[in-house]
Amino acid sequence: MRYFIDTITSKAYWQYVLLSRSGAESVFAIFGMIYLVVESLDFFNIYTRDQYGAYAFLIFLLLAVLISIGIRRPISAISVSFPKNDFIIEVRIGDLFDSPGSIMVSTNNRFEADVASGKIAPESIQGQFTARYFTGNQDKLISSISEELEKLDDSEPYPIGTTIPITTHGKTFYFTAMARLNDQGNASTSREDVKTALNGLWKYVREAGELQELAVPVVGTGRGRLQLSRIRTIALIAESFARASEQMKFSEKLSIVVRNDDASQFGVNLYEVKDHLVKVLKY
Repeated sequence: MRYFIDTITSKAYWQYVLLSRSGAESVFAIFGMIYLVVESLDFFNIYTRDQYGAYAFLIFLLLAVLISIGIRRPISAISVSFPKNDFIIEVRIGDLFDSPGSIMVSTNNRFEADVASGKIAPESIQGQFTARYFTGNQDKLISSISEELEKLDDSEPYPIGTTIPITTHGKTFYFTAMARLNDQGNASTSREDVKTALNGLWKYVREAGELQELAVPVVGTGRGRLQLSRIRTIALIAESFARASEQMKFSEKLSIVVRNDDASQFGVNLYEVKDHLVKVLKY
């Protein structure tokens, strides 16, 4: 409900619905359909031209605008299907941790997990994960991470893309190194780091995971300080997943989850996101 209200009261939404190229195309397409129906009624003498009101054009145009707005009303999820490869990419507004299946948790290349001391921000994805599943017991999480890291051949700092599984509350969470942690404790990432991290995640899930739904956040746009817009980051994730899945399917559905606050603050419009994905993925 909050996302719906924030969307319909935003300038960006109305610009997209009515003033964008796709919005105008929608209005004129509907107007054409209305005109075709009226012409058909006239042809069969059901409603003849001499019965048209003086303001018929304006009425038809208003109807086209209203129908277009109704069709392009605020939504909380969109999906792009790939029938040939048998998988779906979904972009959803909501809570990442409410997702079914497995969930990616982006982390740093040192797998630092100490939220209590301030090394990991509470509002970060990893901080939210700790608060939700290891409240008051982060030492258990740190111990679980250490046990998984001991199985690796690499040492700290770990290569970007290194992925380990953390299982709790009946779910599997894939901790993936995506950001580099400096001596001051600040994390940062780049476009290439994100691409490398995603490839590392796909590779791990393909080799050690199960064929189930996989949910990922819009990685790097928050604490990772990625200089890339939300919509472009979503496209980057979707394109990476699609390319990896064409080589070998490892998940039937990828859900890219956008936080409610981010969707509102940065004007994430899912119609625009879908248009962009269709263009980028060329499916």
